[in-house]
Amino acid sequence: MERLALSADAIADLAHEVLQRSAGGWSMGVQGALAEFAVAVRDPAAVSIRRAGRTVEAHTAGGGIRLTVSDATQAFTARTDTVYLAVPRHTLPAPATGVTVAEADPDSLRPEDGHTVFADLAVGHAAAAFGVRTGDPELAKLLRAIEGASWREALAAVGQALAAASPHRIVTTPLGRIEVYASIPATDAASPEGPHTHLLPALLATGQELPAGVELPPDLAPAAAFHPPAGWRPPAA
Repeated sequence: MERLALSADAIADLAHEVLQRSAGGWSMGVQGALAEFAVAVRDPAAVSIRRAGRTVEAHTAGGGIRLTVSDATQAFTARTDTVYLAVPRHTLPAPATGVTVAEADPDSLRPEDGHTVFADLAVGHAAAAFGVRTGDPELAKLLRAIEGASWREALAAVGQALAAASPHRIVTTPLGRIEVYASIPATDAASPEGPHTHLLPALLATGQELPAGVELPPDLAPAAAFHPPAGWRPPAA
C-alpha cells in the first residue's frame, strides 16, 4: 500500500468529484460484512449529491452513502488502484458483543427512515458494524427476540427471514455509512448493479478486515474504499 499525500480537504474533494460524476463505486465494511454504493450505468441521472464541509452524501433509489472525512483520515492506494481511507485504530469504539436493537435510527440518510427499528447484528469488528432497519412489526419482533445473540446465533435464527423480508441494510464506520434499500437477490443470483450488500458467514468468520494481500499500517483501520473505473489515476497532492 502506498500512502497518498492528500489532506482531509483534498480527500473530501475527491469523494465529491467522483460521486458527482458517478465514477466507480464505494464500499464500507469488512470481509464478509460489506456494503457497496454505486450508481447503475443505465440511470446515471438518478443520483442526488449533497455536500457540507467535508461531509458528502449521495442517494439513489437503491441506497445512499454519507462520508465525513475527519482530520485524521489518511488515504492509501493498493495495487488494484483501489483507494482505502483509514483512521487511527485507537479511536475505534469497542465492537458490539451481541445483537442490539434500537427503536430508532437518528443518523439515517433519509428523515423518513429515522423512526424505524434498527438492529446491529454484532459482526465482531471495531472497524465497521452491519445492521438492518425495518418498519415491519413482525420482523422487528424477530429482531428483538435475538437481542444479545452473537452474529452466528442471529443469522441461524433469523437469516432466512431477513433474506425474505429484505429490510434496509446499513454498514457504518468511523467515516460514515452506506445504506442499501434494494432487495436482497436470490442466493444463486448475481449482485445487482447498484447499491448492495454482502453478508457471508464463512468469510466473516475469518476475522479479516481487508482482502488477502492488502494491508494497512497496523495502527490504522479501514473505514471506506473507493473502487475507481478503469484507467483512473489518483490525483497528485
